[in-house]
Amino acid sequence: MRARARALGVLLAAVVVALGGAALVAGCGGGAGSYDSVQVGFLVNLTHGPAIIGLQKEFSNGLAGLPVEEHPFQNGSEEISALLGGSLDAAYVGPGPYVMAESRAPGRLRLLAGVVTGGQRLVATPSSGIRTIADLAGKKVAVPAHGNTQDLTLRLLLERAGLKGDDQGGTVGIVPVKNAALGDAIDGGAVDAALAPEPYAAKLVAKDVVVPVAAADRQIARWRIPATVLVVTEGFATAEPAAVRALVAANARAVARAKANPAVVAKAFNDLIAETTGKTVDGKVLIAALANMTATTDIAPGSMQLMVDAADAAGYLGGPVPPGSMVPRPG
Repeated sequence: MRARARALGVLLAAVVVALGGAALVAGCGGGAGSYDSVQVGFLVNLTHGPAIIGLQKEFSNGLAGLPVEEHPFQNGSEEISALLGGSLDAAYVGPGPYVMAESRAPGRLRLLAGVVTGGQRLVATPSSGIRTIADLAGKKVAVPAHGNTQDLTLRLLLERAGLKGDDQGGTVGIVPVKNAALGDAIDGGAVDAALAPEPYAAKLVAKDVVVPVAAADRQIARWRIPATVLVVTEGFATAEPAAVRALVAANARAVARAKANPAVVAKAFNDLIAETTGKTVDGKVLIAALANMTATTDIAPGSMQLMVDAADAAGYLGGPVPPGSMVPRPG
């Protein structure tokens, strides 16, 4: 099942810059064809920790007799394209890209379970004066990409504070900045703050580059927005129900293991990036980042709808999102 070594070879160009020489992600391809295997996508990201440890153990003997082929991707949008294009059968992905897919291709994918909740923080430069969400007025805030989970979460925060992004007639500049370039954007003054996924937020805080915006972090925690969910194509679910049940069970075991011992996730993450870069991330940074997220198969009621509402307000949706698609259907 070590498609990882093949796919991660492509990862090197993006890996060295981010996280001080240990970055996240890469693209890949492949197809399941007649379902003689299960093609599983994931991001080489700490919020995908249960996937990383699961692919090493819980998925290593296959699912209902089908071997598992693993594929790292650069971002969730690429994973969604691969799912809809037929080269992936299942994927660990953020709720933002999944919501976009359901608005454009309803019924093509199925939400199976939660994986991780949390894992994103609003941080700001000390000189910016940003201490509350209201202080974001007139400031520039980085997000990894328009339409991703951090972008949608930021728009929710702004709406609750009576603010809007500048693309909606408001005063808050929402600036897409790749995770690998976030430190340079902050150091160079291109942005005043960032809604950053982990471990980027923890790394910047540890370097005293930014300080957490506590009020925003408390609000995000109350929403319990998933950082990562597990989805499968409806075609695969229909053709291979036993494999889907095995996938759900294997994910649950990996999530339980990640929750019981975050250090296992930190080690697996560092082992994974060390395979191709020879570098690792400071373990203390990873443990601090893991403390800001919860491994759980539960998806809080209403949390996915928050993503839909934010995407709708931003004009991102291609059509209505079926309410049933926001509820896990594991079988």
